[in-house]
Amino acid sequence: MRRPGALLAVAAALSIPLTAPAPTASATIPTTEVICQDWSIFPQYIRHIFLGPDNPTAVRDFDEHPEILSCYEWSGSTPATVSYTISYSMHGVDHPDGYTGTLTMGHGFSWGTPTPGHVYRASFTLVP
Repeated sequence: MRRPGALLAVAAALSIPLTAPAPTASATIPTTEVICQDWSIFPQYIRHIFLGPDNPTAVRDFDEHPEILSCYEWSGSTPATVSYTISYSMHGVDHPDGYTGTLTMGHGFSWGTPTPGHVYRASFTLVP
């Protein structure tokens, strides 16, 4: 038996809104999502990186010491070309001369790092 009156009274007493929260971003703003995964551990960690007109560049540090890092553009996002650069740091020394390339819809990279134990930094930028 349904009791909508009782549900409304309990929700009001607990100050719980019964309506869905408003979205934080407009659906009309194109968003490109890059997903990065470490395939060398279980459970694997996954990073979701969102790029758009308001934030065309993102930098992420992978301090989990990935041995196999894979990044790709998610097929459900707004198609775009994304340039990327990967650099690493070991024993406090930065090595900015990293791997570079572009991601496009359905294409990404999988990078088996030569020496585990580095902290990796990936920079992603939307290409106009």
